Amino acid sequence: MIQRLISTLALLLCVAGLQAKILLPPQIGDYMVLQQQTQVSLWGWADAGAMVTVTVSWEKAKYVAKAGADGAWKVAVSTPEGGYAEQSVSIACGKEKVTLQHVLIGEVWLGSGQSNMEMPLRGFDNCPIEGGPQEIAFSGRYKGRIRFATLPKTEAYSPRKVVDGAWKESCPENAPEFGAAAWFFAKNLTEVLDVPVGIINNAWGGSHVEGWLPSEVVETYPDLPSDSLSIQEKIPGQWHRPTIMYYGQWAPVRNYTFKGVIWYQGESNVGQPDYALRMETLIALWRRESGNKNLPVYQVEIAPFVYGDGPDGLSGALLREQQRISARETENCWIVSTADLVFPYEGPNIHPAKKREVGERLSYLALNHTYGKWMFPGAAPTYHSMKVEGQDVYVQMDHVYENGGFNRMEAIEGFEVCGADGVWYPAQAWANGMEGVKVYSAQVAAPVAVRYAFRNWLPANLTGAKGLAVEPFRSDQ
Repeated sequence: MIQRLISTLALLLCVAGLQAKILLPPQIGDYMVLQQQTQVSLWGWADAGAMVTVTVSWEKAKYVAKAGADGAWKVAVSTPEGGYAEQSVSIACGKEKVTLQHVLIGEVWLGSGQSNMEMPLRGFDNCPIEGGPQEIAFSGRYKGRIRFATLPKTEAYSPRKVVDGAWKESCPENAPEFGAAAWFFAKNLTEVLDVPVGIINNAWGGSHVEGWLPSEVVETYPDLPSDSLSIQEKIPGQWHRPTIMYYGQWAPVRNYTFKGVIWYQGESNVGQPDYALRMETLIALWRRESGNKNLPVYQVEIAPFVYGDGPDGLSGALLREQQRISARETENCWIVSTADLVFPYEGPNIHPAKKREVGERLSYLALNHTYGKWMFPGAAPTYHSMKVEGQDVYVQMDHVYENGGFNRMEAIEGFEVCGADGVWYPAQAWANGMEGVKVYSAQVAAPVAVRYAFRNWLPANLTGAKGLAVEPFRSDQ
């Protein structure tokens, strides 16, 4: 498919020189969703120096651009308030004219990361999506309300102009390939905001955060090669290679106008001690290259999983901590926990089935922070401090009140305490009103530290009453 697309592009560019053809990327096409009430970018290629005129069905204005020496042109088009009425966009150059039909105006989000963002409603082999078949069956109800453009895995070492991935309507024939986490996110947004939602799902299973960064950034990392020859020689697995997603999958769509980003990645970076800094670099790059310095970014914390250091190891817990640091230290960036979203048998499964809750939690944050819907929680209950009274540890937490308290008063799982010897023991825990949690272990006479869900595989079950899970933490360093 990709090779055919490259060949088609080359052929069209050659023909364009003779016939003044208009060439558009697949994402600027029929059924596209454009971000409402802003200036959206439309772009493509024509003859060098040619004048391109864009007209739209929702206003009388004309937008004119001159193609550069390489034939590239771009215009910024004003969009109205979103709605379900289909619109059209016409692009003319000389005697040529292309009219894009079935265009919707609404909210557009980028879904990106690795396999847990890629994971479609049909699931992967031996990795189902809980409720996936039913979502596919009912997807036709969202025709005209939710659309996806799913980009294929595309390796490149210099910026590509186009990548495949045309817009698809929501229906049982198309929905099996829609990213599940992004699907549930989009469902909540369209229900609450009552406008169409478009998702460009741009993920590659197994990708490292460095795969989404350009070579000039990666060359500053001493642990990685950055030139194409060294990358291919030293890193055999495509999915692990740095820079290739940036050039192959981000560069072709970075002109698209997004409201924000939802990001689920990190499993492949377990063991990377400066993941937070690299994630912050990626967010800054998105904001710079998209032209939106306040682009909201909502991350998903990696789920419990038995990594190489075993179920009681800390490599996964430390990566989750890095994720939370990047979210906490970056403006307009938030994160949802998945510590409670695994079944007991999913320790060796890096693709947990519960994607509904992931998408819904992301939507709560976006509805609160991006859209100002106060009725949805904007932050999960998070660790603030602790105090010890005898054998009892009292954990104070922030954001408990705005979450409506906790989902349970007792039978809380995932807490551990330790004494001065540094040996950790499972602990009982009870909700302590709106203050936090009381923790106790008969095996620790004099507690000095407490932690929650802070192992590779230590599923927990405490959430706010409004649905956001308590974030894993440790009181010691």
